[in-house]
Amino acid sequence: MLPKDELSLLRKSLESKESFLPLLQFFVKKSTEEITEKEKNPENQLNYSNFYSIYTENYSKLHADLIFENCQSPIERIFISSLLLLFIKNRILGFSITPRLPDIEDSMRNYRKNHKAILKLINNYKNTTGDSNLTNFKTFFKETYINVGKYTEVDYYEVWEHYYIVKNFTFNSYHITLQPEFPNFKIDNKSIRPDILVWCPGNKKIKLIVECDGFQFHSSKQSFENDRRRDRLLKSNGYDVIRYSGSEIFRDPVGVSEDLYNFLKKYNERKF
Repeated sequence: MLPKDELSLLRKSLESKESFLPLLQFFVKKSTEEITEKEKNPENQLNYSNFYSIYTENYSKLHADLIFENCQSPIERIFISSLLLLFIKNRILGFSITPRLPDIEDSMRNYRKNHKAILKLINNYKNTTGDSNLTNFKTFFKETYINVGKYTEVDYYEVWEHYYIVKNFTFNSYHITLQPEFPNFKIDNKSIRPDILVWCPGNKKIKLIVECDGFQFHSSKQSFENDRRRDRLLKSNGYDVIRYSGSEIFRDPVGVSEDLYNFLKKYNERKF
């Protein structure tokens, strides 16, 4: 655990977007420098440092926006911000934050379905035209789909993202969905919305709910019982659940983030 004064400074840096961004930029810079240095070693065949730098900077800023727009409590913001820094330090391409989704189960199905359809579309184009480098794909997409109103320019860039980014980097990474909604999972006729869902598009078995239990909302007997009912409901539908107390997150955000990071590594091994 960090010394008390350093912990206090770290919490302040993690609590607000304005104070978090400089820290985030520092981690991105260090991570990019390490990748660039590895690329100089002929034993490491890393030829994507330029891409890595752009990807890390842009997606990290996007992730920061999502954290401070979707996390409802300071404890959640501290926790997820700390976790983001840890993944940037160790494995940035293995981590992707998504915003709140109105029906997470439907969203996961659609994400996988869309990805599969996009890859099929591109592979069919390659096989039909022989254009393996996709040199004329944009023209083809525009003439075949955009001009007839079937798809838009936005759809084209989504296709491009799935083919280059999702397929190669994020399809088998952890997706962290904040405040996921389960409209079909109800307790006392109210749908549930956990704090965090960790899932992986490339592995349907990875479905981990992470709850951040602040004392204010989880200290009564009734809330304790409701939490257990939620856990049982989620587990009966194939989800695993782990909980961290708000006090342990506040006391040691780095330690709790490392605990979840290490848990995910072992969890991933069990699920494959």
